[in-house]
Amino acid sequence: FFGVEHAIVVTTIPVVFSNLQIVWLARHRFKEIPQIWPPLLAGALGVGLGTWVLATLNERTLTIVLTVWIAIYLMTVLFNLKIEPEGKAARVFSPVIAGGAGICQGAVGMSGPFIATWAHAMGFLRETYVFATSLLFMSISVTHVLGVGVAGLYDQERIVQGLLAILPVMIFIPLGMRLTKRVSPRVFNLLIIAIIALMEVRLVWGLMTGG
Repeated sequence: FFGVEHAIVVTTIPVVFSNLQIVWLARHRFKEIPQIWPPLLAGALGVGLGTWVLATLNERTLTIVLTVWIAIYLMTVLFNLKIEPEGKAARVFSPVIAGGAGICQGAVGMSGPFIATWAHAMGFLRETYVFATSLLFMSISVTHVLGVGVAGLYDQERIVQGLLAILPVMIFIPLGMRLTKRVSPRVFNLLIIAIIALMEVRLVWGLMTGG
Protein backbone atom coordinates (compact mmCIF):
# COMPACT_ATOMS: atom_id res chain seq x y z
CA PHE A 1 0.00 0.00 0.00
CA PHE A 2 1.14 3.52 -0.73
CA GLY A 3 1.52 5.99 2.13
CA VAL A 4 -0.18 9.35 2.59
CA GLU A 5 2.82 11.30 1.29
CA HIS A 6 2.95 9.18 -1.87
CA ALA A 7 -0.77 9.72 -2.52
CA ILE A 8 -0.58 13.48 -1.97
CA VAL A 9 2.46 13.87 -4.25
CA VAL A 10 0.90 11.78 -7.04
CA THR A 11 -2.43 13.64 -6.94
CA THR A 12 -0.76 17.05 -7.30
CA ILE A 13 -0.23 16.31 -11.01
CA PRO A 14 -3.84 15.51 -12.05
CA VAL A 15 -5.14 18.28 -9.78
CA VAL A 16 -3.06 20.90 -11.60
CA PHE A 17 -4.00 19.48 -14.99
CA SER A 18 -7.73 19.33 -14.21
CA ASN A 19 -7.83 22.96 -13.14
CA LEU A 20 -5.74 24.06 -16.12
CA GLN A 21 -8.17 22.21 -18.39
CA ILE A 22 -11.25 23.84 -16.82
CA VAL A 23 -9.67 27.30 -16.91
CA TRP A 24 -8.79 26.85 -20.58
CA LEU A 25 -12.24 25.55 -21.56
CA ALA A 26 -13.96 28.43 -19.75
CA ARG A 27 -11.33 31.14 -20.37
CA HIS A 28 -13.98 33.48 -21.84
CA ARG A 29 -15.36 33.78 -18.27
CA PHE A 30 -12.23 35.60 -17.08
CA LYS A 31 -13.76 39.02 -17.77
CA GLU A 32 -16.67 38.15 -15.45
CA ILE A 33 -14.40 38.02 -12.39
CA PRO A 34 -13.23 41.50 -11.34
CA GLN A 35 -10.26 42.05 -9.02
CA ILE A 36 -9.05 38.46 -9.49
CA TRP A 37 -5.27 38.99 -9.30
CA PRO A 38 -5.03 39.84 -5.55
CA PRO A 39 -6.77 36.60 -4.44
CA LEU A 40 -4.73 34.53 -6.90
CA LEU A 41 -1.50 35.93 -5.49
CA ALA A 42 -2.74 35.61 -1.90
CA GLY A 43 -3.69 31.98 -2.47
CA ALA A 44 -0.28 31.15 -3.91
CA LEU A 45 1.56 32.88 -1.06
CA GLY A 46 -0.73 31.18 1.44
CA VAL A 47 0.58 27.76 0.41
CA GLY A 48 4.06 28.71 1.56
CA LEU A 49 2.72 30.12 4.81
CA GLY A 50 0.65 26.98 5.30
CA THR A 51 3.80 24.87 5.24
CA TRP A 52 5.13 26.93 8.14
CA VAL A 53 1.78 26.68 9.95
CA LEU A 54 1.93 22.89 9.58
CA ALA A 55 5.16 22.89 11.54
CA THR A 56 3.81 25.10 14.35
CA LEU A 57 0.13 24.13 14.82
CA ASN A 58 -1.47 20.72 15.16
CA GLU A 59 -4.09 19.50 12.70
CA ARG A 60 -6.93 19.66 15.25
CA THR A 61 -6.39 23.39 15.79
CA LEU A 62 -6.48 24.01 12.05
CA THR A 63 -9.63 21.91 11.72
CA ILE A 64 -11.33 23.96 14.44
CA VAL A 65 -10.44 27.18 12.60
CA LEU A 66 -11.87 25.75 9.37
CA THR A 67 -15.04 24.56 11.15
CA VAL A 68 -15.65 27.98 12.71
CA TRP A 69 -15.07 29.67 9.35
CA ILE A 70 -17.67 27.55 7.56
CA ALA A 71 -20.16 28.01 10.41
CA ILE A 72 -19.79 31.79 10.14
CA TYR A 73 -20.20 31.62 6.39
CA LEU A 74 -23.35 29.51 6.62
CA MET A 75 -24.78 32.18 8.92
CA THR A 76 -24.14 34.81 6.23
CA VAL A 77 -25.98 32.57 3.75
CA LEU A 78 -28.89 32.25 6.19
CA PHE A 79 -29.15 36.04 6.41
CA ASN A 80 -28.56 36.41 2.64
CA LEU A 81 -25.39 38.49 2.95
CA LYS A 82 -23.43 38.83 -0.30
CA ILE A 83 -20.15 40.43 -1.35
CA GLU A 84 -20.36 42.62 -4.44
CA PRO A 85 -17.51 41.45 -6.74
CA GLU A 86 -16.58 45.04 -7.61
CA GLY A 87 -17.18 46.52 -4.16
CA LYS A 88 -14.81 47.53 -1.36
CA ALA A 89 -15.62 44.43 0.69
CA ALA A 90 -14.42 42.22 -2.17
CA ARG A 91 -11.10 44.09 -2.33
CA VAL A 92 -10.54 43.36 1.36
CA PHE A 93 -12.09 39.96 2.00
CA SER A 94 -11.40 38.22 -1.32
CA PRO A 95 -7.58 38.09 -0.87
CA VAL A 96 -7.99 37.20 2.83
CA ILE A 97 -10.24 34.22 2.06
CA ALA A 98 -7.99 33.13 -0.82
CA GLY A 99 -4.96 33.38 1.45
CA GLY A 100 -6.78 31.21 3.98
CA ALA A 101 -7.38 28.65 1.23
CA GLY A 102 -3.67 28.59 0.40
CA ILE A 103 -2.71 28.24 4.07
CA CYS A 104 -5.09 25.30 4.51
CA GLN A 105 -3.76 23.65 1.36
CA GLY A 106 -0.17 23.97 2.52
CA ALA A 107 -0.98 22.91 6.08
CA VAL A 108 -3.50 20.09 5.74
CA GLY A 109 -3.95 19.64 1.98
CA MET A 110 -7.55 20.88 2.10
CA SER A 111 -8.48 24.25 0.58
CA GLY A 112 -11.90 23.32 -0.81
CA PRO A 113 -14.04 24.81 1.99
CA PHE A 114 -12.36 28.22 1.70
CA ILE A 115 -12.50 28.27 -2.10
CA ALA A 116 -16.12 27.10 -2.23
CA THR A 117 -17.27 29.77 0.23
CA TRP A 118 -15.19 32.46 -1.51
CA ALA A 119 -16.79 31.85 -4.92
CA HIS A 120 -20.27 31.48 -3.45
CA ALA A 121 -19.96 34.69 -1.42
CA MET A 122 -18.99 36.55 -4.58
CA GLY A 123 -22.29 35.48 -6.13
CA PHE A 124 -20.79 33.53 -9.03
CA LEU A 125 -23.19 31.06 -10.66
CA ARG A 126 -22.75 27.88 -12.68
CA GLU A 127 -19.98 28.19 -15.30
CA THR A 128 -18.53 31.34 -13.71
CA TYR A 129 -18.48 29.63 -10.31
CA VAL A 130 -16.69 26.58 -11.73
CA PHE A 131 -14.21 28.80 -13.59
CA ALA A 132 -13.50 31.00 -10.55
CA THR A 133 -12.92 28.07 -8.20
CA SER A 134 -10.70 26.32 -10.75
CA LEU A 135 -8.69 29.50 -11.31
CA LEU A 136 -7.97 29.84 -7.59
CA PHE A 137 -7.35 26.08 -7.24
CA MET A 138 -4.90 26.36 -10.16
CA SER A 139 -2.94 29.18 -8.51
CA ILE A 140 -2.71 27.20 -5.27
CA SER A 141 -2.01 23.81 -6.85
CA VAL A 142 0.72 25.12 -9.18
CA THR A 143 2.48 26.60 -6.15
CA HIS A 144 2.01 23.29 -4.35
CA VAL A 145 3.62 21.40 -7.26
CA LEU A 146 6.59 23.76 -7.24
CA GLY A 147 6.98 23.25 -3.50
CA VAL A 148 6.83 19.47 -3.85
CA GLY A 149 9.38 19.64 -6.65
CA VAL A 150 11.78 21.81 -4.66
CA ALA A 151 11.43 19.39 -1.74
CA GLY A 152 12.55 16.56 -4.04
CA LEU A 153 9.42 14.47 -3.47
CA TYR A 154 8.88 13.60 -7.13
CA ASP A 155 10.49 10.44 -8.50
CA GLN A 156 9.95 8.54 -11.74
CA GLU A 157 7.27 6.24 -10.30
CA ARG A 158 5.22 9.07 -8.81
CA ILE A 159 5.44 11.19 -11.96
CA VAL A 160 4.29 8.28 -14.16
CA GLN A 161 1.37 7.51 -11.84
CA GLY A 162 0.39 11.18 -11.77
CA LEU A 163 0.47 11.42 -15.56
CA LEU A 164 -1.65 8.26 -15.90
CA ALA A 165 -4.22 9.80 -13.54
CA ILE A 166 -4.65 12.63 -16.06
CA LEU A 167 -6.34 10.30 -18.58
CA PRO A 168 -9.73 9.98 -16.80
CA VAL A 169 -9.58 13.70 -16.00
CA MET A 170 -9.37 14.52 -19.71
CA ILE A 171 -12.52 12.47 -20.34
CA PHE A 172 -14.78 13.46 -17.46
CA ILE A 173 -14.11 17.21 -17.11
CA PRO A 174 -15.67 18.16 -20.49
CA LEU A 175 -18.70 16.01 -19.56
CA GLY A 176 -18.99 17.76 -16.22
CA MET A 177 -18.78 21.18 -17.88
CA ARG A 178 -21.66 20.24 -20.20
CA LEU A 179 -23.80 19.02 -17.29
CA THR A 180 -23.21 22.30 -15.43
CA LYS A 181 -24.87 24.23 -18.27
CA ARG A 182 -28.04 22.12 -17.88
CA VAL A 183 -28.52 22.96 -14.20
CA SER A 184 -30.64 26.00 -13.36
CA PRO A 185 -28.95 28.82 -11.36
CA ARG A 186 -31.26 28.22 -8.38
CA VAL A 187 -30.57 24.48 -8.25
CA PHE A 188 -26.83 25.07 -8.69
CA ASN A 189 -26.84 27.58 -5.82
CA LEU A 190 -28.69 25.13 -3.54
CA LEU A 191 -26.25 22.35 -4.46
CA ILE A 192 -23.26 24.52 -3.50
CA ILE A 193 -24.86 25.44 -0.17
CA ALA A 194 -25.59 21.76 0.48
CA ILE A 195 -21.98 20.78 -0.29
CA ILE A 196 -20.62 23.48 2.03
CA ALA A 197 -23.04 22.35 4.77
CA LEU A 198 -21.89 18.74 4.33
CA MET A 199 -18.27 19.90 4.68
CA GLU A 200 -19.24 21.47 8.01
CA VAL A 201 -21.00 18.31 9.21
CA ARG A 202 -17.98 16.21 8.30
CA LEU A 203 -15.57 18.56 10.10
CA VAL A 204 -17.74 18.71 13.23
CA TRP A 205 -18.11 14.92 13.23
CA GLY A 206 -14.35 14.52 12.90
CA LEU A 207 -13.76 16.84 15.86
CA MET A 208 -16.33 14.98 17.99
CA THR A 209 -15.06 11.51 17.17
CA GLY A 210 -11.39 12.35 16.85
CA GLY A 211 -11.40 11.00 13.30
